[in-house]
Amino acid sequence: MADVYYIWRLAEAAQQIDLLAGFLATRHADGPAALRASAESARAGRAAVAAGRLGEALDRIDDLREHAARWAGHPHHPGEPAAVEHEARVWDYAKDMLRAQLPPGEAKVSTAGRILWQIHRLRREICARPEADEQARADALHLAGRGAMAVEIGHLGAARKELKRLRALAERYAGDEDG
Repeated sequence: MADVYYIWRLAEAAQQIDLLAGFLATRHADGPAALRASAESARAGRAAVAAGRLGEALDRIDDLREHAARWAGHPHHPGEPAAVEHEARVWDYAKDMLRAQLPPGEAKVSTAGRILWQIHRLRREICARPEADEQARADALHLAGRGAMAVEIGHLGAARKELKRLRALAERYAGDEDG
């Protein structure tokens, strides 16, 4: 699998291109030439993202920002989102890019749902046990988070590994009841 940070940066670029291109497509006051220029920048940017050429995609974003600068005071201008909003938007793009790298048939919805349900059930079970200490609860939350993230990107093999680790943690505390 490709470098996840690189994929994240490509996802950021794709999200920004779509956001700016969508805004600029509604600006008719600049005339057809300006609309064509921004549409061409968006098309070239999307092609650069698809080919994995981050630098070129970032250059097209700069072009789109330059086109959008004229509309900076407009109430629908995209501006800069808050960090949490930005992360949520980009995460959707990144998931799609990561899923595209998985082998065919890896992400099965019914299996993913079953694994996710088991992960959440085990996390709750471990955290509810009175004999589980703070570290055990933190481990359960960490493993459940990793497993859920693997399910979310469609990497069921990694999700199964985290589920196995979570089961081992649950078994360790299930054995404490007997002693």
